[in-house]
Amino acid sequence: MVRFVSRSVFSIGTLLLGACLAAGQAVPRQCGYDRWPVKILMDKDRERVDFSPLEGTVAQLVAIPIHEIPYPRDRRIGPEELRVYRLRARLLKTQHEQDSDLHLIVADLDKPDVQMIVEIPAPACGEGSGYEQKYRKARDVISSVHIGDVIEITGVGFFDFIHTAEGAAKNGFELHPVLKIQRVP
Repeated sequence: MVRFVSRSVFSIGTLLLGACLAAGQAVPRQCGYDRWPVKILMDKDRERVDFSPLEGTVAQLVAIPIHEIPYPRDRRIGPEELRVYRLRARLLKTQHEQDSDLHLIVADLDKPDVQMIVEIPAPACGEGSGYEQKYRKARDVISSVHIGDVIEITGVGFFDFIHTAEGAAKNGFELHPVLKIQRVP
């Protein structure tokens, strides 16, 4: 089983490297796996993302219906993944993930039991995306925020595969990547 995974990862990485070189694009560092190009804004649909933030709440985002389709590795699921959202939430937890993302669990301000995950890629893992500085600044800001603080988060909508991660929304919806964070006084 491990040999199969290693061979698959090598094959995917080799194909991605070849495609980027052929297209004259920067070669992204492969830090994660599932839908990685979408998570760092290096997917084929990134030019279609509307960066005018839609105001929302955690409760609204976790109520979005799940799309009953195979989730594409390097394409976005419209319309939700083609939008940037801005919301205010309470920070419950931060942790560094194995793929180098900074993983935050946030709660709705009016319904504290309603939670979701938002993630900030490591700048080095998003090389060539054009968003490395935004990832760096968001990570710098979150380093001075305390658990329990209210934060304003701006990020791109993303459907993750349904899994049992702590704080994960039942629909798998996240903001990933986060483009901006600020503490709300």
